Amino acid sequence: MRWRLESVLALVINTLQNIVTGSEFCQCANQTLCKPITSSHVQVELFTFHLNKNDWAQYHWSKITTIVVTDEMEDELYCIAHSHNIRLALRAEIEFAHLTDKTMRGFWMEFTVELVRAYNVDGINMDFVEKLKRGSQSYHQFTRIMIEITSYFRNELPGCQISFNVPWSPNCKNEKCFDFLAISYALDLFFVESFNIRNDMREGCVATSSSPYHRVLRGIADYIKLGVDSRKLVMGVPWYGHDYTCKRFFEDGMCELENTSQKDRCSYPVAKRIPYKEIVQRLLRSLTGRLWNDDQKVPYFFYLDGKTYHQVLYDDPESISMKSTFLKRLKLGGIGVMNLSDVDPSRTARATLQAAEMWNALCPP
Repeated sequence: MRWRLESVLALVINTLQNIVTGSEFCQCANQTLCKPITSSHVQVELFTFHLNKNDWAQYHWSKITTIVVTDEMEDELYCIAHSHNIRLALRAEIEFAHLTDKTMRGFWMEFTVELVRAYNVDGINMDFVEKLKRGSQSYHQFTRIMIEITSYFRNELPGCQISFNVPWSPNCKNEKCFDFLAISYALDLFFVESFNIRNDMREGCVATSSSPYHRVLRGIADYIKLGVDSRKLVMGVPWYGHDYTCKRFFEDGMCELENTSQKDRCSYPVAKRIPYKEIVQRLLRSLTGRLWNDDQKVPYFFYLDGKTYHQVLYDDPESISMKSTFLKRLKLGGIGVMNLSDVDPSRTARATLQAAEMWNALCPP
């Protein structure tokens, strides 16, 4: 194990040196845009994820407050964002095995801070994909590590926004358990992934929305009941849907799923994720046109591929508008989009209208 740790540390050091001694990242004509934004936002957050390059033609800059980016961010995106006083948060994935070692953790924190400084960005968005069981030794250790990390970031990067991605519910549905309340005190924002919600139906195996209205509401409400400050909660909504292959479908709009394993029975992994820009094209060729599931409060449609029936459940302006009312109802800190490139970036009349409808749906009436 020792040689593996030393190899990782050497790689981190070399990478860090290349970044620090490299050319200045900011290429803005107006050099005042190259400074990090440290002032606090007073408006409700519109927290967004930009994961694909060169797909930002339809972004509504006047609405966005934060954009999560990778270290492959485009110069022009950086300059435009800062010209609109939009924060850029660097995406940082956390691997528990690396952080448990004190030396490795120190290098990771230093490395992340230097990345933020090198790119002149304004925040850090942390994502943890591993599972932790409530009450376990790792569970409590992770809490202490997160508090240590955020304290280090605040000391080294004054004014930096620190956010953390959390599951749709704090009730550990998939054993992705944290001490949410304790961690929330140390952070600025929780980005609540109110999507990819696993279907826990006990009878039958049917297609279902990844972001059903009532479960989204329940998950957010449970964070608040736990004691998490609602103003630190950003409710994430999907700009995509899921395509299910049907073994058979019924007149009431139910699609019995095919080729599902016992492990993934009745859950979103059996479906193909498709972005909204593809959904609207597929809808034009559907058998049914747009239909509405009043129980889950999402649209859906059926289409035929050869002799195989498919059902697509997704979110559109109507379903997103209904969820966006939670902002005022629960006094949330904001709403978030996963992810921005899922709308058509072209400037055709149809694409522009569809993008505008999706953006407008994020603003509660």
